[in-house]
Amino acid sequence: MFRIVALAIALGSYGMAQAADDAVARFKNYLPRQIMELPEKERSSSVPMMFVGAANLAISDFGDLVIQANLNSLMYNGLGDYEDAKRAFQADLGEEQTGNLTVWQIHTLGYRASRLNLTHVSFFPFEFGGVLSDGRASVKGTVKIIDEKIAYPINHTDIECFQTEAYCKYRQVALVLPDENSWAQSYNVMQVANDYYKITRWENDQIDAIPYNSAACRINQLSLNFATKEYFEIARNNTSGDCDTGLGVNLPRLEKPRVSQIIDGREIIDAEFKRIDEEARGYLSSVFRKRVGSIKTIRVENK
Repeated sequence: MFRIVALAIALGSYGMAQAADDAVARFKNYLPRQIMELPEKERSSSVPMMFVGAANLAISDFGDLVIQANLNSLMYNGLGDYEDAKRAFQADLGEEQTGNLTVWQIHTLGYRASRLNLTHVSFFPFEFGGVLSDGRASVKGTVKIIDEKIAYPINHTDIECFQTEAYCKYRQVALVLPDENSWAQSYNVMQVANDYYKITRWENDQIDAIPYNSAACRINQLSLNFATKEYFEIARNNTSGDCDTGLGVNLPRLEKPRVSQIIDGREIIDAEFKRIDEEARGYLSSVFRKRVGSIKTIRVENK
């Protein structure tokens, strides 16, 4: 059930983001004062919250100081030459250099400045492998969907199996990475799954198990091979068509079984943090990046 709830939340969030696209396009070029001049009813019902927040920030007593600090963190001269810094930021966005920041530009500036603070964290133990001994077994690692993108690539999975009791306990937690539409630019830990599986086979260093909850939209079978050190999950349809989760989200029918493997996730996790780091560096002032690039070129030439 936890797994379905997590997936439903992800799908629901995607749907909400899609529905908000029109509102973003409609109000993105508004100036803060134009947002605040809208009738309160329209502002609360139609304007994206991120734009309302940007407008409130801009008209506050400390708004300019926060914007200047954000510009400075991205290597624009926000404190020394505020007007020029705003225009330089607009130029890097490919927008008209008016010096008057729109609510979208203020929101984007805050997002980019916050992105610099998302450093590499080691929340999950880098444990991978399986142990089978005396009627007990355990598998730990990172789940990766083969040939497909996984919703939560930074995850840690822990499976414990008991031969006499004929069941396995499956737990999975994930580090959820924020994006531009997130309420806050911080990491969140989420429990993706907390399920019990019935063991259907335990022989020749292999364990197969299916979930006790047979009414779910999909059946997720465990196939654990301790001899070859290969640990798989195989998700199959449990309905003839799309499945209603009961949470306002329909899960589409799988065209074929979805195979996932529990692996050593260090490369996956490192790649995710590298992606965030490269994204953040790309938000720095273009003038600053050019200067850094010229220094690197000089160093190479002097070698």
